[in-house]
Amino acid sequence: MQVETDAGALRGRVDDGVVRFLGVPFAAPSLGSLRFSRPQPVPHWRGVRDALERRPAAPQPPTIGVGVRGAAATSEDCLYLNVFAPASYGSARPVLVWIHGGGYVHGDGGDPLFDGGRLALAQDCVVVALNYRLGLWGFVPFTDRNVGLADQIAALEWVSRNAVAFGGDPDNVTVIGESSGAMSVCNLLASPVARPLFHRAIAQSGAANHVATRAQADETAAIARAELGCDPRDAQIEQLLAAQRGTIRRLRPSHHTNPLRPHVDDDLLPRHPLDAAPDGADIPLIIGMNRDEYRLYVRPSLKVTDEELRAFFARRLAEHRIADAATAAARLLDHYRLARPLDRRNANATIVADVETELRFRDPMLRYALARGRNTWLYQFDWPSPALRGWLGATHAVEIPFVFGNFDVAGMAKFAGAGPDASALSRDMMNLWGAFARDGCPPAHWPEFSPGDRVQLHLDRSIESRRTNDDATVALWDAVLQR
Repeated sequence: MQVETDAGALRGRVDDGVVRFLGVPFAAPSLGSLRFSRPQPVPHWRGVRDALERRPAAPQPPTIGVGVRGAAATSEDCLYLNVFAPASYGSARPVLVWIHGGGYVHGDGGDPLFDGGRLALAQDCVVVALNYRLGLWGFVPFTDRNVGLADQIAALEWVSRNAVAFGGDPDNVTVIGESSGAMSVCNLLASPVARPLFHRAIAQSGAANHVATRAQADETAAIARAELGCDPRDAQIEQLLAAQRGTIRRLRPSHHTNPLRPHVDDDLLPRHPLDAAPDGADIPLIIGMNRDEYRLYVRPSLKVTDEELRAFFARRLAEHRIADAATAAARLLDHYRLARPLDRRNANATIVADVETELRFRDPMLRYALARGRNTWLYQFDWPSPALRGWLGATHAVEIPFVFGNFDVAGMAKFAGAGPDASALSRDMMNLWGAFARDGCPPAHWPEFSPGDRVQLHLDRSIESRRTNDDATVALWDAVLQR
């Protein structure tokens, strides 16, 4: 199948009723003088360009682990996207643009997990999955600021110019991301440059957090230069990755997070996305989390003594500037021990994971939803992973194969489960996300969230709405964190 884009003709392939255009350039190769610069327009080509193979992801360190996915191949020449659409003729279809997660240092928009073919067919839509620069390349201001965010905006501009060629509607674009991809969605909602390019948004397991100040970004650049010991423009990829590791190691304690992240700048992100949340409230938003997010990062064998657990509570609450952290810590610890089911094999490790879930995921999500005030729908994904004898619960990233329907990707059935119930929940999620993309609001059985009615939809073998403050744990955190 062949289409004409604004840079030239593309040839895609048709399989099982889906047309796939893979490895489509949305910006000029980020090489040479463009290595750390904001993206430039795609050079035009003559003739028909094959778009039949995925292109490498951005450079990144290797990663391994249950539910953690890296990239099959990497290259500095990474500014490409993949397009999936029904092969049958259609026009003005909703467009869903997927932004992968990975903490701004990992991830691959070409991962088979993000193949949008099943979602495109099920919802009669066009799905786009993009790559963007990561780590030192994308989020350290060596030359330009917020290069990775600029890459995402360049991909949205490409969609706006070219959606019609693939049967999509440029006036009905939904940005959707997971983890740091969801944080990116909130950054785009805060960006006056990006907001005109999309019309709905979905943030899975991420909110308006992990954004640095300009001073922090400049500090990160200075430390990275010192770690390199040479001009970044002259460094080899291996040198840059080694400097990236050293920079993270040196700055994580003071930043309390990965220092390689977007930052407030002059044009793309002029305000912190939490402060700018009301500005983006005209755009409908689905935002949610998984019940046991942080279980992915805590080993079930982790040994935590009672004394260490008390110190952990006090430290984490102090970082959140809780006035009487010791009293609040004791109150929370008593609650977790007495009022909530725990894994008795290692109760203290379970508490650590669940507290981090509240502080790293639920608190940013609720604060962002409350700051928006309207046009927002919350969800909680409760389907548990069968991996590690059930330890993971409804952990981070477990919802992704349900959104795309891709349980046959290597390792997914063991991580996310499979079978008739999983397939049914996947259909339900696709229908919810698809209805939102088409109409700008979910079906009627999903009530809107508001500061006065904090309702969210729970997604599991059954689907039902509940109020967040009806959960005793959430209500206690509401009181402690004063939200």
